[in-house]
Amino acid sequence: MVPPSVAPIDQNELLTVALLTLSPDIAATEVRPHRICLKYLPGRQYLVVTPEQWTVLLTFREARTAPQALCELISTRRSIPLRDYYELLVKAFAAGLLQVPGQPVPPAVPPVEWRFKTRGKPVRHLALLTMAVASVLIALRPLPMPAHVGHLLAGWLLTCLAVSLGNLLAACTLRGAGGEVHNPRLNWRSLWPGFVVDLEDKVTLAREPEITLALARLAPSFLITCLVSLYAPPLVLPLLFALLVQLCPLARTPFAALLSALYHDPRLTTTYDLKFVQNQLLLVLLRAKLKFADRRFLIACANFTVIWLALVFFAGCALLHANAWDLILSFNASGGFKITALVLLIVMAGMVLAVAGLMGWILWCHFRDWLEPRLARRRLLQATPPVDTSTVLRCIADTHLFRSLPPEDQQSIAAHVTAEGHESGAIVVRQGAIGDRLYLLFSGAVEVLREQAVGRPEVVAELLPGEVFGEMALLRDGVRTRSVRCTRPTVLLSLTREAFEGLVLSRLSRDAVEASVQKVAFLHRIELSRHWSPTAMSAFARRARFQDFTVGDLLVRQGDSNQYFHLVHEGELTVEKTGREIARLGVGDFFGELSLLQNSAATAAVVAATPGRCLVMGKRDFLDFITRDFLIGLQFEQISSNRIGRPLFPLADAAFDDARLR
Repeated sequence: MVPPSVAPIDQNELLTVALLTLSPDIAATEVRPHRICLKYLPGRQYLVVTPEQWTVLLTFREARTAPQALCELISTRRSIPLRDYYELLVKAFAAGLLQVPGQPVPPAVPPVEWRFKTRGKPVRHLALLTMAVASVLIALRPLPMPAHVGHLLAGWLLTCLAVSLGNLLAACTLRGAGGEVHNPRLNWRSLWPGFVVDLEDKVTLAREPEITLALARLAPSFLITCLVSLYAPPLVLPLLFALLVQLCPLARTPFAALLSALYHDPRLTTTYDLKFVQNQLLLVLLRAKLKFADRRFLIACANFTVIWLALVFFAGCALLHANAWDLILSFNASGGFKITALVLLIVMAGMVLAVAGLMGWILWCHFRDWLEPRLARRRLLQATPPVDTSTVLRCIADTHLFRSLPPEDQQSIAAHVTAEGHESGAIVVRQGAIGDRLYLLFSGAVEVLREQAVGRPEVVAELLPGEVFGEMALLRDGVRTRSVRCTRPTVLLSLTREAFEGLVLSRLSRDAVEASVQKVAFLHRIELSRHWSPTAMSAFARRARFQDFTVGDLLVRQGDSNQYFHLVHEGELTVEKTGREIARLGVGDFFGELSLLQNSAATAAVVAATPGRCLVMGKRDFLDFITRDFLIGLQFEQISSNRIGRPLFPLADAAFDDARLR
């Protein structure tokens, strides 16, 4: 038992920092060529997984976190799709297969002592024989209506007996196949009260025993129907009705279980009743339904549904002593088929409209997500807040560089800044000049320029309110490395070198200032990382370093082992295959993630077309970064899948492999 002081673990903690260990109380059974049933023995919990998913769980035989295991799986080319990975861990933890120290496990549910066992072949032969004989007798012998209520009551009692015997025989068959029997009881809240038993352990059986189990539930009903039709025909109506219900393929009936055993593999646990929070999005749920729909099983169900409806129709005709063909002709003469076709057409049109409406809603959500940041940026540029003490203090508190400072330090900075107004086109900072001030953009907009060799400036970035510039001259040799020009009327808050060193550098390291101002501010601007959490941005800035390049530099050689992720901060690069340019990369573009995630050789060369610099992160740091935040991991998986035109994981072929992380 867990002490009351231990709080239940949430998904974020479970998938990031919790130490997970595979339970020793697991039974693994291969129930299909590509299906393994895992059973948590004490708690009667089941998971149906693929061999690849079982391999994933086996990595937790030693205690480790989900990011640590995922790093190992990616580096050894054994990773499954990340949504499946996180869904698997969440459900395995809920089922007790993965355990966290101090967290509760599912309660023990022991099976009953069931001593009666039956062999599979005799049960199957009995079921098939009784089904064939009963079908012939029902088809050839007339079906009389009950003479009085006593016949209906007696037939109903026989039906209850037949259903109970079916459940009893199924329990014996399950036990004979090696399964466990749970919760045998008398159920009075049913159309046919009687003996029932839980047969969930059938998921641990192979296809043949599962087929036998479904037939065992049907055999007594057919046998008793056969005997009653021979010796007590007036009692057959309730039995016939029960048979039609048990043969319905549209509900949880024995015949539906038989169809599932014949045509349908057990559903993977990661494809239904999704628990991972990112899998509960509507679009993901729709994709999962479409992806894992078993067409063979659906076609079989549709065909048997038509047959079952025909059986119901002809059984009704036989009981009412009506001519089926005459009824069909009369129905057609009265326009019944036309009305039926019209109704079906209306239903199909409604379904099409519903799907169209759903797709429209999904497109609207995507368009809204695309539009909102642009409208927010426009509102930010047009805003002209008053330059008073409270507004300046709020601006400083919201700036990433000063956000971690205590309020009294923020107030000191606000007291030392000077507000400067500049017209559109004004040069605030000029490249090569001596810099003695740090600038905070209060309102308006500025662009960062790099002077080219031909003397023509190139725009390398656009800054928005709340961003800082001019810090590099204060941190290094005092020379401005870029020019800054206003693109609209702008208000800047400037801080002298002396105030910067006394109020900021005395509390933050030079590396922290550089990471905050240059790296984090850049991550806020580009599409890749605009929606990352502040924690993720800080983690990326801490792990990445700047790397300058000049024209002609080869950053990645085609066919070589790439050990770095590159994010273009300034400049342009060309992507080349066999000497031919296939793409051009600019600010905010990135490369190298495919070879890192696939642990393979670089498929193209990357050459610098202009001077510039990249944010570079080593392989170990990159894998650790994307596995510690499942949102970012899912983002990179989706981007990589789009680039190669197929799902990134699992990796289909063996490629260049270098499992050592540097």
